[in-house]
Amino acid sequence: MLLHLSRSNAAALVLATSFSLLAGCAWLPSWLGGPSSRAAQPTALTDIRPQLTTRVAWRASVGAGRSEVLQPAVTENAVYAAAADGAVMRLAPDSGQVTWRADTKARISAGVGTDGFTVAVASLRGEVIALGADGKELWRTQVGGEMRSPPLVGRGLVVVRSTDYRITALDAASGKRRWTYQRAGVPLTLRSLTEMVYAGDLVIAGFPGGRLIALGSANGAVRWDVAVSEPRGATEVERLADVVGAPLVLGNEVCAASYQGRIACVDAATGNLRWSSEISAGTGPAADERRVYVVDSKSNLVAFNRAAGSTAWRQELLLNRDLSAPLALRRAIVVGDFAGVVHLLSPEDGSFVARVSLPAEIVATPRALGGGALVQARDGTVVLITAE
Repeated sequence: MLLHLSRSNAAALVLATSFSLLAGCAWLPSWLGGPSSRAAQPTALTDIRPQLTTRVAWRASVGAGRSEVLQPAVTENAVYAAAADGAVMRLAPDSGQVTWRADTKARISAGVGTDGFTVAVASLRGEVIALGADGKELWRTQVGGEMRSPPLVGRGLVVVRSTDYRITALDAASGKRRWTYQRAGVPLTLRSLTEMVYAGDLVIAGFPGGRLIALGSANGAVRWDVAVSEPRGATEVERLADVVGAPLVLGNEVCAASYQGRIACVDAATGNLRWSSEISAGTGPAADERRVYVVDSKSNLVAFNRAAGSTAWRQELLLNRDLSAPLALRRAIVVGDFAGVVHLLSPEDGSFVARVSLPAEIVATPRALGGGALVQARDGTVVLITAE
């Protein structure tokens, strides 16, 4: 059964047993389904002296995401976004103007994924729906199971992940099933947004229990399976150690972070550990040339030195503000919060350099676009924020 979670950095708990016992426990924090009158209140924002000049270059409305966490997708010449009511849109990256709008006539639960040729979303009924770059439907295939992660599109495939730990690869041209990977479940897991990424010809995916795996894109065979962290503790809640968010590919390395565990960077070809550092992550990592950035489960933003994994700085003035995953730009680290505030922080020391307010909660991971940050809010507002 489901224990609802209010924010994108940890959406809910799926319980195999004892839901009624956990649901009545006042000790659970609100983001794990505890009382709505949360004991840990969000840190109040204080005035800042902006160091960068921000501008909303354009604004568009694609329709509300409701309870779904829908992510925009960016290609070289287009932005794609979706709404829970079934709308999928292509926007011009320079102006936000709608190039086309398609109605899939399905409640969308996950998306958008694209390689610039195929645009894919998933429905609440277990369908994967593929559109062409012109917005015309190419195919829809029933794979079964709930899907909450954006489809991974590329290398002639549309790869989707179900909440029953099943990964299915579909042919991008026809929608026919190419291969399936199934992993055994665990008694208790975070129902967080966990994305897949390509690292060369490998599909990289994180799993409950702190596991990170690499599958061959040609046939779904396991190339390596490594522990980002190991479950610890006496109770199932204490032993939660799920890999959260999207793994990060940095050249020949893959970095991933886990709840109540670690951030770890491994060799992309072999899975051999390069470095790791303790953290209870709430989101997947971002990086620039010098540092790797992670939001922890209490919404502290932590920077690690990319070479060896030592802590560079820690920003604690956004505690309990339910931050999105970070985006690393050249002059700022960008995160959004539950109140719709987009924070820009210095990569050097984590100090605040600018702030922009949007009308609704930021649940999607900000995306890089033309040197700025593309942000989608819960109400369907999509904006491009530039900073100079």
